[in-house]
Amino acid sequence: MKNKNIDTVVILAAGKGERISNMAEFVAKPLIKIFDVSLIERSIRNLISNLNIKKIYIVTGFNHEEINDHLVKLKNKLSINIETVFAKDWEKGNGASFLAILDKIKHEQFYLLMADHLFNDEFYKTILKYEINNKSCLIISRTLSSLDDFNDATKVKVVEDKISDIGKSIKDSNGFDTGFFILNSDEFNNVNKLSVRKKLSLAEVIQELVQQNKLYFIEVPEDSWFDIDTNEDLSNAKNYLLINSSSKINDGPISKYINRPISKWITSKITDYPLTPNQISIAVFFISVFSGLIISIEGYFFLLLGALLAQLSSILDGCDGEIARLKLLESKFGGWFDRVLDRYSDLFIFTGLTFHTYFIHKTLTVFLIGFIAVGGKIILSYTAYVYDSKVSAHDSFRIGRDLIIFIILIGALFNIPYITLVVLAFIVNVEVCKRLWMLKDKLDY
Repeated sequence: MKNKNIDTVVILAAGKGERISNMAEFVAKPLIKIFDVSLIERSIRNLISNLNIKKIYIVTGFNHEEINDHLVKLKNKLSINIETVFAKDWEKGNGASFLAILDKIKHEQFYLLMADHLFNDEFYKTILKYEINNKSCLIISRTLSSLDDFNDATKVKVVEDKISDIGKSIKDSNGFDTGFFILNSDEFNNVNKLSVRKKLSLAEVIQELVQQNKLYFIEVPEDSWFDIDTNEDLSNAKNYLLINSSSKINDGPISKYINRPISKWITSKITDYPLTPNQISIAVFFISVFSGLIISIEGYFFLLLGALLAQLSSILDGCDGEIARLKLLESKFGGWFDRVLDRYSDLFIFTGLTFHTYFIHKTLTVFLIGFIAVGGKIILSYTAYVYDSKVSAHDSFRIGRDLIIFIILIGALFNIPYITLVVLAFIVNVEVCKRLWMLKDKLDY
């Protein structure tokens, strides 16, 4: 990982956010919550998970005490070194807020960002690809489709590898300021001479580097960041986070086109409730168990009802991960716990289908086929982690749980449990063999 020597972050969180009506009057903008997580907490958690951060400075202004109390709790919860710095001239602009922190940071490189901006994992992955050394850089995007007010955006002009101009009134701009900087404190020796008797924007401060021809740039994809200035931005940010709340890498066709759209809609309706991802995982597990028990009962009605419940559990199985990502509650235990419950769920559903088929055909061959299906599904689950880590989703069609459950539903609709069981036994074991073949040259053991 490049830039690992940069371990200090400055977050500007002093502004009032007057353009977010009915809210900023009572709540400091950094404390505005999206999916029960404040903007400042979301920024800090994303920084910790993506960068080698040891020290975080938060520059405060409006509602300083409220923000400070919030950060004390957050500091204890995250076990990270957080220090607040009050900018007495915060009302004069984010440039004045930036000047308030310079006395704290001497002879080091640091990250600077705005508390009201969202940056995703792809954003951080992009900037970490570059060798920064001691240079100052502005992170930019060439286009910004989410922009609703072009005139208010901070624009940049790029010439070769450097920023030649920055500001809101640039006529021949060819990029946008993302609000994220990598700065060297030693390059701001003359910046304290700037007057703060009037409004002073951060762009005006950064102009000092531009004039010295010392500001480089790193380009990131436009959909890797989001600026929140208005109520509309706030609403769009929720949609942005929701759209990006699922892990698309390993999603099969059923998850991508059927399950995910429904699970995201459900997730959007339950995010305001105090539900944890693990609670959702447990609820989904019990639905799966119940579906398996229902399927085991002889009769078309019970077969179809059980299959529908199994499909419902498959859809809801996406909600726990989505909630975890939206509320920043992801954990290794939570992911592992969900996978364990999924394996038990599969066992109940496959066993239920086996018994239903036996009650119809009354032959022990059914149990043999059921055993092969269950065994193959267990091995398939066992190979999933290694396979997904070594084989790109673009290199091979992946038969996963979403497709398997959907096949059960289709088989139930046409009332062909025996054929369904045979198909499942065949495809899960073929998928296992395929994975073994594809992994044979990719593993060291």
